Amino acid sequence: MRDSELQIDRNCHVLYSTPCKKEILAKIALHYPEVEREVVWEQVQLRYAELLSKWRTDLGGKKNFHNGVGGTYDCIAIMCYYDVCRDVTTFREIEEMEEKLILPTFRKLKFVDCNKPFWRKLMYKAFVRAKSGCDKWHDYEMTVAPYEKN
Repeated sequence: MRDSELQIDRNCHVLYSTPCKKEILAKIALHYPEVEREVVWEQVQLRYAELLSKWRTDLGGKKNFHNGVGGTYDCIAIMCYYDVCRDVTTFREIEEMEEKLILPTFRKLKFVDCNKPFWRKLMYKAFVRAKSGCDKWHDYEMTVAPYEKN
């Protein structure tokens, strides 16, 4: 089944990311013979659509910054893969999939001295902005301490 044929409400939900799809297909290829792979992938897609049909509709879709690569919808897709393929997959494989999706973003970050006033203030502003997004979409709870100049 093509991704465009998947029956999800695209007004409030988004599709899993391309890197997530590649990770899931790679794991399916690892565990299933070629003749079964398409059927298993379709089962994962149908499970994804079924879950989203029953899911909250206030996750923000494309507007929510948690819904990019490695975000909320990729996690849902990975759990659908696990649900369909739990007999052949391991928890460690699920962790590897999540690591491959989430960690590249953090590897791109450079290390800085967070104790310098400029970086402290910049991080404070970034966290306050992230908190406002969390408050808007009600998807994560976050607390940010007041900024201290010292």
